[in-house]
Amino acid sequence: MKEQKTRVLFDPVQIDDCVWGIAKHINEKYKNGDEEVNIVFCPILTGVIPFFTNLATYLEFDPYIEYIGAASYEGTEQQEVKTYRMPDPELIKGKDVWLFDDIADSGKTLQYLTDILTSYGAKRVYTCVLLKKNTCPFPVDIYGFPLEDDAWIHGYGLDAPNGRGRISPALYATTL
Repeated sequence: MKEQKTRVLFDPVQIDDCVWGIAKHINEKYKNGDEEVNIVFCPILTGVIPFFTNLATYLEFDPYIEYIGAASYEGTEQQEVKTYRMPDPELIKGKDVWLFDDIADSGKTLQYLTDILTSYGAKRVYTCVLLKKNTCPFPVDIYGFPLEDDAWIHGYGLDAPNGRGRISPALYATTL
């Protein structure tokens, strides 16, 4: 059996600086405020909660927020994307929709939800993640940290291979 090795990937200060930078970019896009009523932010549960909560404290406008429930992992194994909570299509129609997720690894969840929200009549679907693996083929609009290797990332909302560890304020990488 291969020994697991864990290392700190990003500490709380690095994460906060990164999240602030992402919020600054989004604030700049909507600095006029006129578009505020035509924006829906859709964080994807559950790993995104710390990232999105932190990001929201830096926003300079008040978007409509509608959480999406979707999962593509069972433990450490990737599965087909399953949704358990979706917004009303009427809320999405004609609006800029932002999908927020913790990590883009294969991009399957982001692609799946982008397709659904587009079919609902979204004006445009943007994607924003805290972490993006360099092997992810999905074209994420905004991401915080690029990831070079294939380690299991956990902490700051993401669960460890044992299903725990989401509450850590830092991000860790564990080789499986």
